[in-house]
Amino acid sequence: MGTSGLFQRWIRFNGVGALGSGLQLAVVAFLVRAAGVHYLWATAAGIEAAVLHNFCWHERWTWAERRAGRGTAVARRLVRFHAANAAISLAGSLMLTRVLTGSFGADPIAANIVSILACGALNFGASEWLVFRRAAAAAVIVLTVQPMFAAAPDADLGSVDLRAHTLQAWNTYEQRVDLRYDGAGAATAPFFALDAFGAKDWRATATRGVVAMSRIESSRPGDGEPAIEDGKIHHWAGAIFVPGVSVDGLLKALADLAGQEQRHYEDVLASRLLARDNDHYRIYMKLRRSKIITVTYNTEHDVKYRRLGSSRATARSVATRIAQLDNAGTPQERELKVGSDSGYLWRLNAYWRYEAVNGGVLIECESVSLSRAIPFVLRPFATGAVEGVARESLERTLVGLRRYLTAQ
Repeated sequence: MGTSGLFQRWIRFNGVGALGSGLQLAVVAFLVRAAGVHYLWATAAGIEAAVLHNFCWHERWTWAERRAGRGTAVARRLVRFHAANAAISLAGSLMLTRVLTGSFGADPIAANIVSILACGALNFGASEWLVFRRAAAAAVIVLTVQPMFAAAPDADLGSVDLRAHTLQAWNTYEQRVDLRYDGAGAATAPFFALDAFGAKDWRATATRGVVAMSRIESSRPGDGEPAIEDGKIHHWAGAIFVPGVSVDGLLKALADLAGQEQRHYEDVLASRLLARDNDHYRIYMKLRRSKIITVTYNTEHDVKYRRLGSSRATARSVATRIAQLDNAGTPQERELKVGSDSGYLWRLNAYWRYEAVNGGVLIECESVSLSRAIPFVLRPFATGAVEGVARESLERTLVGLRRYLTAQ
């Protein structure tokens, strides 16, 4: 969007904000003067009413062209709107109102007017680049907090390169995980990564119908957590139990699933089978990863299955291509240069293990991915959110797989 388009959006934003401000002041006036509510509680209620009012107008008018999805997608935007705008309004308005009214004796209505004007520009920026945002721009804000207002409107905001030393560190880590995966046999113990890394009671959790999840901190048991310059490895393992199925039946169902993942996995928007040679598959998937931000990718995966006796099997899936999409889902959708994007997802491997047990099959997925590093000053605030993306994506995948296999 050019400068004129941004200015038009600013005008719409302020028009909606004026209506919301009127609603906020009306609520505050009623609660304070008619109902005798404390002015801070009245201010909080007025802000919440204005936030809900403004979101509805912004969703359908101010940022109407960025609307995508229904139900959960709208709910996520509403949560982000509260987290951004409401946090700014609540923190700023309550603080200013407390100072102006509590310390200087100003009228609560006048104090609310001052706080509304002061918080308006911050609210617009939060909505433009966090709530109704483009994926690349949002990734920049969360992962780098780089100044974006000076950037060219159509620039690849926050573009970073996957550097050679980061890739080498990933390759070393990947090779060690591969060696552990390749060492699995029909009678090898421990077979599951969750056992190898000492996860507690995960089998009982899985057999209760809950996804057992555990963060893994190294490529091999006993190794230290990797220190990767300009990169961050996200390593998780999760497990489910599928009753009433055999390993043979499971592998047949997985073969039928290849190229149809979008029907069963929440994070897969589109998929197709590119090639198959016995137990070796090449699959295209359009992936979406979402938490605070949503980023979409075109990806290609190399998947190889192995049978290990009558009761075990494994599979290794490697993303051979990951291309981040800008303006995903719009006529302007385009791929960013591979390895030179927001750095949200550069590499993705999945190591699957299947074992027949009493009453069904235990399924484990060990997910290993690479993203750009989190800046040092942001690590206390952003690490949990960034790690949560990999964890929740794996959990959704396992839930979708269990749902599919159970239906079979």
